[in-house]
Amino acid sequence: MMVYEMKGSGVPPDVPPRELEGIWPEPPFYYLFYGKDCSPSVSKWLESHAGWELTGEYEIPYEKWQDISAREISLGLFDVLISGASPEKSDRLRILMEPGVVFGSGLHPTTQGCLLAISEIFPVHKIRTAVDFGTGTGILAIACALAGARMTLAIDKNPMALANTRKNARANGVESRLALVRAENMECLGLSADFLVLNVEWPILEKILEAGQWMSAERVVLAGFLHSRLEAVENFARPAFEVKRVMELQGWPTVIFTRM
Repeated sequence: MMVYEMKGSGVPPDVPPRELEGIWPEPPFYYLFYGKDCSPSVSKWLESHAGWELTGEYEIPYEKWQDISAREISLGLFDVLISGASPEKSDRLRILMEPGVVFGSGLHPTTQGCLLAISEIFPVHKIRTAVDFGTGTGILAIACALAGARMTLAIDKNPMALANTRKNARANGVESRLALVRAENMECLGLSADFLVLNVEWPILEKILEAGQWMSAERVVLAGFLHSRLEAVENFARPAFEVKRVMELQGWPTVIFTRM
């Protein structure tokens, strides 16, 4: 896989489409992912697009990018199967995943913790509406749908993530019960969800917790932070929420909160 780091204003237009996996926006930088070396085409494109510059290019093995050391993992209610796995018969709910170039294969400890939390909550409580903010590949949104949510909002600011989520939702037969929303914050939410999962990196999570829109949900699962942030996360939730459970995998806590 080749990654080309571009700097410019707005999304780069009409980039060479052949072998293009997608564009990852981090304005003013944009990362173009190609399935093979496309340097000649990218260089030619730069010559005709003033205001854009190539600031870096990297060749990354796909397995290293996604850290896929296993193709199948069982967690609570779920068997997560990465593309290429040879599944065995199981009574668990099967999640078929194609990570693409977006994070969220199901192998990171925070994703595992959230899947275990969903496995604990959904069989006990009636979850009609669920929200997965920062959906990535859509694995947690898909898990909510498979576990029984009537409708799940899968929210992400990255169009590559939403495109990948749509593909994975279709592969798992839950596309009709997922609504994809492109947004950078939770102000887009106009409903009180039964369940909210937030598995995002700490700087983003901290801003969301400070803003407060997340507190409209009845049950909340928070992850994406290290143990050193656990007390701060719990303090954000009090007194409106009660800590029901803390699961920690490899130093990454996952916290289940329930409204008081």
